[in-house]
Amino acid sequence: MTAFGFVTGLALAYGGWTALSIGMDRHYADIHGRGKEPDQKTRKVCRLLGTVALLLTFAVCVRLQGWTVGSVLCLGTMTAGALLLVLLLTYAPQRAIRTGQLAAVAAAIFGVIWLAW
Repeated sequence: MTAFGFVTGLALAYGGWTALSIGMDRHYADIHGRGKEPDQKTRKVCRLLGTVALLLTFAVCVRLQGWTVGSVLCLGTMTAGALLLVLLLTYAPQRAIRTGQLAAVAAAIFGVIWLAW
């Protein structure tokens, strides 16, 4: 397992959970103020991006360790990404969107480095 591959998977997992949480009423209201709800287009886009990111996390983990260990690695990576997001939404919810965007950029950069390596 390479560090670039693991960081790519972790960044994808964090970005995916962030996108999924923004598509939910409660977390959207935590970030944008009580009483605000995402419109239908925002919900669909966030859910789609989050699902794709989590599927890419699975693909990265399987590529790193194979089907047997990669599946377990994927669960651990998704758990770590979710834990980071839960802590951020608890203590600084306004920063969640920005860190999710940074995670997506980091995943792209580390993914390219990992695949080129």
